[in-house]
Amino acid sequence: MARRFFDDQPFSHAVATELGANASHHIGKVLRMAVGDAVTLFNGQGGEWSAQITAISKKSVTVEPQVFTADNRTPPLNVTVALPMIKGDRMDYAIQKATELGAATIVVLDTERCEVRLKGERADKKIAHWQQVAVSACEQCGLNIPPLIEGTVELKHWLNRDLPDLRLIAHPGEQPFDPGVLSTTQNLALLTGPEGGFSDDELNAAQAAGFTPFALGERVLRAETAPVALLAALWAWRG
Repeated sequence: MARRFFDDQPFSHAVATELGANASHHIGKVLRMAVGDAVTLFNGQGGEWSAQITAISKKSVTVEPQVFTADNRTPPLNVTVALPMIKGDRMDYAIQKATELGAATIVVLDTERCEVRLKGERADKKIAHWQQVAVSACEQCGLNIPPLIEGTVELKHWLNRDLPDLRLIAHPGEQPFDPGVLSTTQNLALLTGPEGGFSDDELNAAQAAGFTPFALGERVLRAETAPVALLAALWAWRG
């Protein structure tokens, strides 16, 4: 199977196209691919192109798109995952795995018990980094439309948004989730908590905003594990 690369530009059949810096560097410097090698390209707008490398220079790679395929491999359930800011590489893990498991949107929240808080330029840089983590996950797993990474957003502000009708909040000690409701919806908001859990005020505010609390088993999952396990469970429930 041809290696997959994201490049944020339009492609056209048989039109030689110079790839952007990231894709060119990966192909030419990291993987050391050669002229004539086959690649798969996607730009996040839907579908993918089978292409062939036609030229490689010190700073750029040129390809010729050949066949377009409209398949996006997106799940039938549009899931917005809202999770707290998590310290270190564990946040990268959560973003990467949530992407692989088909989250359509990932919102990074600022909650009372977050391990770390970022503002201004530092937050912007982190969001850009996490968006690239999501793109790399799409290159690996076959998705052609990367999730939008949004943040950082205070929980109370996010709860006041126009959210999907089905709203779930994962919280230890609650009743198990009834998967039957998944058969009647196409959109879902899934809210998971920080290492220290949600405060009583936050839990009450989420329930007042229409979120149904539930638990996945009897164990307390880590902040980076919860969204991954819950997404996997959703797809299993959905069939």
